[in-house]
Amino acid sequence: MILATDNKTHSEIFDFCQFWLKFTPHFYQSQFLDTCIENNRVVSKWARQSGKSFSVAAYLTYRVVMSEVVVVIVAPTQNQSDELYKKIRAFINKNDVLKLLITKDTASEMLFANGSRIISLPEGNEGKSIRGFTADIIVIEEAGIVSDNVMNQVIAPMIASKPNGQIIKIGTPLGKNHFYQSCYDKNSKYKLISVTWRECIEAGQYNQDFVDEQQSTLLPIEFTQEYEAEFVEDDNAYFSYVLIKTCQTPYDYWVV
Repeated sequence: MILATDNKTHSEIFDFCQFWLKFTPHFYQSQFLDTCIENNRVVSKWARQSGKSFSVAAYLTYRVVMSEVVVVIVAPTQNQSDELYKKIRAFINKNDVLKLLITKDTASEMLFANGSRIISLPEGNEGKSIRGFTADIIVIEEAGIVSDNVMNQVIAPMIASKPNGQIIKIGTPLGKNHFYQSCYDKNSKYKLISVTWRECIEAGQYNQDFVDEQQSTLLPIEFTQEYEAEFVEDDNAYFSYVLIKTCQTPYDYWVV
């Protein structure tokens, strides 16, 4: 496991964020960025509103600008996937130079003059909406909600033909599915970044009053999950994660 406080050094991607994106990463965001540069399997469980999506968006912006890559963002719903995608669009469209690289810009897809592509997709019904895509980088937003079947049978094969294909799983801890296994299984190939409220206070992302308020408002289980970024055992929950998943039915819908 890699703890967020282990390394506070700067790197090329840190400089890229400062110069091109006008974004100075906190120390734990900087370590996350370096970990993504150095590893093809990254799993990250962060406290709420700690800058997780912002950090991933900065990394993906760096990759599509600096090299020719295809990025697929997958989340349980299109709205969740789009939230991360919008942050990338904002980084690029706010910079007059980077904006010149865009050849196509839609609500869910962006193409670049260097051949890079970013596409935002929902998990859909059993992964039907994401089958057939090939990617160099896959980001799974709210990975704790994406089912094991979709992860193993649909998402992972997207990088089958890519020797250096990368998978990044991010989210808040939920049940002990593939997300948990990537974090803690002794045979996991994933590098783990864990960010709690303590790192957020150290970096100035939170203040102590906010943490105290949340701790007094939430149930202990909720606080552990949302701000300690820890998985909650099923025996501490009223309903097990497996039971909740069996009661969920994904479906397609039309907006009219």
